[in-house]
Amino acid sequence: MTISFLDVCRFIPTAAGTTDWTYSSAVTGYQSPNFANAQNGATYRYRAESADLTQWEVGTTTYNSTGPVFARTTVLYNSSGTGTATGQSGAGTKINFATVPQVALVFTAEDLSGFALHTRTRTVYTSGSGTYTVPTGCAAINVRLVGGGGGGGGGGTGAGSGYTGNATTFGTSFLTASGGGGGGGSGSGGSTGGTASGGDINLTGSDGQQSYGAGGASSVVQGGMGGAGPFGGSGYGGWPGSNGAAAPANSGGGGGGGGGSLGGSVGAGGAAGGYCEKLIYSPAASYSYAVGAATSGGSPGTGGQAGGNGGSGLVIIDEYY
Repeated sequence: MTISFLDVCRFIPTAAGTTDWTYSSAVTGYQSPNFANAQNGATYRYRAESADLTQWEVGTTTYNSTGPVFARTTVLYNSSGTGTATGQSGAGTKINFATVPQVALVFTAEDLSGFALHTRTRTVYTSGSGTYTVPTGCAAINVRLVGGGGGGGGGGTGAGSGYTGNATTFGTSFLTASGGGGGGGSGSGGSTGGTASGGDINLTGSDGQQSYGAGGASSVVQGGMGGAGPFGGSGYGGWPGSNGAAAPANSGGGGGGGGGSLGGSVGAGGAAGGYCEKLIYSPAASYSYAVGAATSGGSPGTGGQAGGNGGSGLVIIDEYY
């Protein structure tokens, strides 16, 4: 059911009793339904009350511009406790008003459910694993995950590959942002970004830059760039005499490949971790989580330098009330 709203509309109906509210005149200081732009067939909430407030009724009404009349369709709350809402008897009995009441078009807390949730808190996990407990009164959570980035490959002949990034997870087999691939050394291809699953949005991390081979055919001496994470951050490739740079913590970026000498080989950059985002209405009471830890770059080979470490992952939870 769609509930419509009117600004400062309060009126006196033609009769008391249990009849529907036929408009007679506007209360001083308020608008009539016509001036408030009431729409024929629209549904509104009303509150009717006697002058001494001993009798009152809150309910749902449908407007008929012929008359005009507001039908007392559903009684939610009333002074006799016989409405249909929680805490009332459930009968939905109309109040038999002894005198003509005033009727105001209002809204209730339930009507706010169709609007943007306006209160928000945030929980951030930058490392480790454990159990996330949903705060009391929280109606929805938006969860964002970043997988750990892969380490950059080492430069030089016989260098080691960087390690694959660690996955970040939320819930049991629910949301997963996989780690990025580790960069290879000694002429290997570029590493592959981590995947993601379970979310409304699932993005694969960016690949790491490829390395270049030995044998004098290449004049490249700088290691490959690491793949950038969804929030930025990647390790630069190392020059001769310097290791590949580590990706920033919690970026999910890949580490830079280790540098090499002229005519030698350089390491490939590590790939970025995947990204996952999920908006969860009516969340469970708790969820397990694990943040993908930073991973190491590859060891250096002859004439080269070590690869940079991959960036750790991240969990961000926005809570709406």
